[in-house]
Amino acid sequence: MRRDRERAIRLVDQMVTADCRRAGRSRGSRRGVGARLLALMLCTLVLVGLTGCSTQKTPLVIGYLGALSGRSSDLGTAARDGALLAVEQANAKGGVGGRVIKLVVADDAQDPETARKAFGTLVNQGALAVVGPTTSSMSVVVTPLAKSAGVALVSPSTSTDELTGKRDLFFRVYPDNTSAAVELAKVVREDLGFDSIAIIYDLGNKAHTVTWAEHFSAEFERLGGSVGTQQAFISGVVTAYPEVAAKVAAKKPPCVFLLSNALDTALFATLLRENGYSGKLVASEWSATEVVIGYGGEAVEGMTFLESVDQESKAPAFLAFKDAFRARFGYEAGFASVHGFEAAQVVLQRLAMSPGRRELAESLSRGGSFDTIQGRIRMDGNGDVSRPYYVRTVRDGAFGAGE
Repeated sequence: MRRDRERAIRLVDQMVTADCRRAGRSRGSRRGVGARLLALMLCTLVLVGLTGCSTQKTPLVIGYLGALSGRSSDLGTAARDGALLAVEQANAKGGVGGRVIKLVVADDAQDPETARKAFGTLVNQGALAVVGPTTSSMSVVVTPLAKSAGVALVSPSTSTDELTGKRDLFFRVYPDNTSAAVELAKVVREDLGFDSIAIIYDLGNKAHTVTWAEHFSAEFERLGGSVGTQQAFISGVVTAYPEVAAKVAAKKPPCVFLLSNALDTALFATLLRENGYSGKLVASEWSATEVVIGYGGEAVEGMTFLESVDQESKAPAFLAFKDAFRARFGYEAGFASVHGFEAAQVVLQRLAMSPGRRELAESLSRGGSFDTIQGRIRMDGNGDVSRPYYVRTVRDGAFGAGE
């Protein structure tokens, strides 16, 4: 716009000079100067008007930050697609306040330094808020930067307790570790009837897994169960996987809880079966994507997951979302896609009332209710939510309701 203004002034100057010459007057004459000043004033008024119009047409930028590469890319990609669909549908209805929404996407690669740089890029590109990150470890890394920049984060799938109850511009549509861990412990102990369990968990995302395992163990034992062997691993260090699986299988626990991403869950399920383990497998929602079935095959048949999405919902908005998602991306919407869509909905609903970076952050910090495709959710001023849980089990190579 500055270049446009300078170019316009030069053009007006040239036109006034030409007029003066044609009239036999020099540019230094009083009349010539007056004409030039008048023209410049008119030009400035026109440019101010054009600037105002241009601002109205400038897109409102929302960032997206998630794991689009690496072993958690299924989660990040699905959440991105959900957020993208929400933005596309909003734009089809005229955007927000007549302004188009632009979703700018960045990959954190599940790497702290990459995440920091990616977030900085989104801020520099004018993001008013960021949907993401999608994992607890990256959310813990980025949240201090978001607070410093005054840019709200709205995560589709982060559950770490490290960010619970804090006014730090981190918001989420996903419940925290404590409630999910307690619920799964009840399912395993009371509904499935197991009195003993082993746990395999990923230290590569320890902001998520460590407290998850602790809360699960505490509740399971409170209910009269016992937690046997607990084996930790680091995602990607695949040479250690066979030893971990062999140690757990040798103990022959009646049930094994796999707390890892979908790919690693599928690999451990396969290794456990290869070691002769025939007991029950359970997992958190983190691994409840099509990847676990695609890579796990027969090894994950009968595996039970705890989820925060009611995939059996007959609500018109949810059914319409599922149809639109399938048509747009060519695959079924899982929990990450649903929550990615919801996280974008939260941003868009508040953006309509507070179309500025600071105003949006302040609005979200007041908490409140949001209408989503899974019904109304309530977020407190710390950005935390509570949601119901649902049990799903793999049957005949597909997720199904119940145990």
